[in-house]
Amino acid sequence: MASLFWLHENLVERDPSFALKPLRTATTALVIALLFGVVLTVSRTGTVCVVFLALWGVIDRHLSRFTRVLLWLAPLVYVLCWLGVSEWAQTGAHDFAGATQLHKADPSSSRFGIWANTFTLIAQNPWFGVGWGEFNFAWTLTPFPGRPGAFFDHTHNLPLQFLVELGIPLGTLVLTLLGWALWKAFVACREAPASDSLTVRSAFVMVLMMVVHSMLEYPLWYAYFLLPTAFAFGICLGRPGATVGGAETKSAVGGVWLRRTLLVASIALVVGAVASVVDYMRVVVIFAPPEGASPLSTRIAEGQRSWFFAHHADYAAATTADHPAEAMDAFKRAPHYLLDTRLMMAWAHALNDSGDVERARYIAQRLKEFRNPGSDDFFAECDAPRAAGEAAPFQCTPPSKAFTYEDFRQR
Repeated sequence: MASLFWLHENLVERDPSFALKPLRTATTALVIALLFGVVLTVSRTGTVCVVFLALWGVIDRHLSRFTRVLLWLAPLVYVLCWLGVSEWAQTGAHDFAGATQLHKADPSSSRFGIWANTFTLIAQNPWFGVGWGEFNFAWTLTPFPGRPGAFFDHTHNLPLQFLVELGIPLGTLVLTLLGWALWKAFVACREAPASDSLTVRSAFVMVLMMVVHSMLEYPLWYAYFLLPTAFAFGICLGRPGATVGGAETKSAVGGVWLRRTLLVASIALVVGAVASVVDYMRVVVIFAPPEGASPLSTRIAEGQRSWFFAHHADYAAATTADHPAEAMDAFKRAPHYLLDTRLMMAWAHALNDSGDVERARYIAQRLKEFRNPGSDDFFAECDAPRAAGEAAPFQCTPPSKAFTYEDFRQR
């Protein structure tokens, strides 16, 4: 929608004689269609961003009157679309998740719980954090009896993500630099020449919407969010005549060197992107084998040689082995990306079978906290009748030793 308003304004400014009525009709129809799409997602972040667009219309007086009015009306159109879809759903035509979303016992979808757990982890690891990319590993293997039942691999809040994984000193530095860059982007909106002003302002609105999104989700961990956001941020900070640290770059030699460096970096990025897709196909065949594919063990072995995605092959090796202890090497990488029910059960069995009963019991106890139906059979053995003197399975007894997530690193 932000790009649509940018396009509309550009067409009007570029050619005042442009057929204004058809253009306004087309823009209005597209805005309504996009708002209807946001309603169908039942995204609470989407709702916030619709209000954010309305604020853009209130604050930015450089926009045309038509665009500002359309922005002001966006929340009203959103509400009308919501009511319309709700009524349509009540006729039995389709299901609409919006009503369910409004009546949830926890409107945050467990975010309040995961944020509380994150603050605890920050307090336990204030200086250096739990390690980059290690939130899920540390959170899953730390006792939280009242934890959310879902397996979270991110905190769903960018500042908390940096603080818990990098520690307070480095996390604060990163957030400060990001805040400084955001301020510079805001300044660029005010100082951009007239020819660039609309583009810079529109890009800044897109970046701010992603900031809002990052307070409730983890969009920047996905390339299809990260790269457009970086592009929009670059439009704000890299406009012609932009300053770096307050000083203009005037050196012609320096400018040539910078352009050549960026060109090489861009080519490397494109080549790397293609290579990553080719590399990804080495693990795709593990889970979606084509006709005539090689045996599973062969596909897993090939996938474990992947440059970027070997952890997926490790996951397959760990969770499909008849005797998990024989795939112990797979647990060096797989648990550091996402510990879920299947992997935790396999890891617990592997540790128990290899004689490390106490750590196996610890993992079983952490799994029990999730109350996941996928582990019901795993714990059902505890209630099964046993012969006199027969020991209970390892998962039925809490560990007698205290552990932390650090005790499970095998790298």
